[in-house]
Amino acid sequence: MFKKTLLTLITLALVISIWTPFSSEASAETHFINSQELETLVTPTVLQNEQATKELDELEMKMGDYIENLPFTEKEFENMSESEQYKVIDQYFNNEEFLALENRMKQLDSKSSQSEITTQALPIFFVPIAMTVGRVALWAIRSKGAKVALKYLKNRIKGFGKNYHIDWYVKNRKGKVESLVKVFHKKGKKKIRVFAVDNGVIPLKPGSSNWYWHFHVAPKIQIHHALRASVPSKHKAVKGRTILH
Repeated sequence: MFKKTLLTLITLALVISIWTPFSSEASAETHFINSQELETLVTPTVLQNEQATKELDELEMKMGDYIENLPFTEKEFENMSESEQYKVIDQYFNNEEFLALENRMKQLDSKSSQSEITTQALPIFFVPIAMTVGRVALWAIRSKGAKVALKYLKNRIKGFGKNYHIDWYVKNRKGKVESLVKVFHKKGKKKIRVFAVDNGVIPLKPGSSNWYWHFHVAPKIQIHHALRASVPSKHKAVKGRTILH
């Protein structure tokens, strides 16, 4: 009986000693494969997003510098006739150099917004165009005044079709301009706001009662997009409500 029990224990010990290295190796190999697969799947996406964000920042700076260096002042533009104003817009905002910056920005914005567009009754091109146009409008306001931005917007926001309603140069009861443009998508009897360039209070930390030019774009229409350069450095964006470009 004792010999039989001893033999059983020895056999069991041998089986365990033989199985353990293979079990450990299999476990380690499985862990290694999963990590490798995860790295293969995740890393390119993270890097692409970082690269896209960096390139967008660089494009915004180039656009800002381009508009700031245009050879006319806000007052000079306002003193031009309407036909002269449109000629200036065509000359400086429809040339090869500026259109190349715009188109590249639209490409980068379209990559980041494709997953969101499917939840809205909007054409695939709408969000990247609106994001780019909104940025340019803010830089134009900052450097050359609201009238330049308004003429630029009218040059870009056209041909949306019968499914859209557009309000231009909206003033409040006190006569102060609160929107350069508001674009609504008509759905039945309802009008849903999908884009706007507004002037007003934006969510900041600490809070501020000052008015800042900003824009809104569907599907995240509640977010205020403003220029970091226009907002004092002591203020930070409120997460989920404000983005400072």
